[in-house]
Amino acid sequence: MVTEPPRTSGSRITITEAGRLFGVSTNTIRRRVKNGHLTPFQRHQPGGRPRYVFDVNDLVRVFGEPQNQSGDTYQGSDSGMPRNVPTEENTENKEIFDQLNSFHQLEREHAVLKARFEAQSRHLEDLQRLLTPRLEAPQPVGQRAAQYLGKLTRAFKGENR
Repeated sequence: MVTEPPRTSGSRITITEAGRLFGVSTNTIRRRVKNGHLTPFQRHQPGGRPRYVFDVNDLVRVFGEPQNQSGDTYQGSDSGMPRNVPTEENTENKEIFDQLNSFHQLEREHAVLKARFEAQSRHLEDLQRLLTPRLEAPQPVGQRAAQYLGKLTRAFKGENR
């Protein structure tokens, strides 16, 4: 049975609680705030500085469902495992991200090679056109001029040919 994660002041939790609950560092949460992905709320404490709190629904939208160390949905207990020890899930995620980055690198290399291939193909076609002998030699300028003058003369005389 899935229980609700711990919440302070309704459905809002502190940045430390959010980091532990969602398995991310507080710096990651701060970066998401800076990039506009998360909206923090201020909770004023008497005599103290204001503290940021986050709506759990907003955190779920950005980071997904909270998970405990075994990969199950959060059930309200902390595993007690230090945060700096990589879990099996974290290493699997890292491998997936590494494979995804490798895939994107291969896509970029493919695009570059495809562009080079197309450029070389166009170059070969141009060379082939230049080196292929012409099937019909062009008429010398004198012959073309004589044909043109002949057509003009016939046109003035009214002959249609």
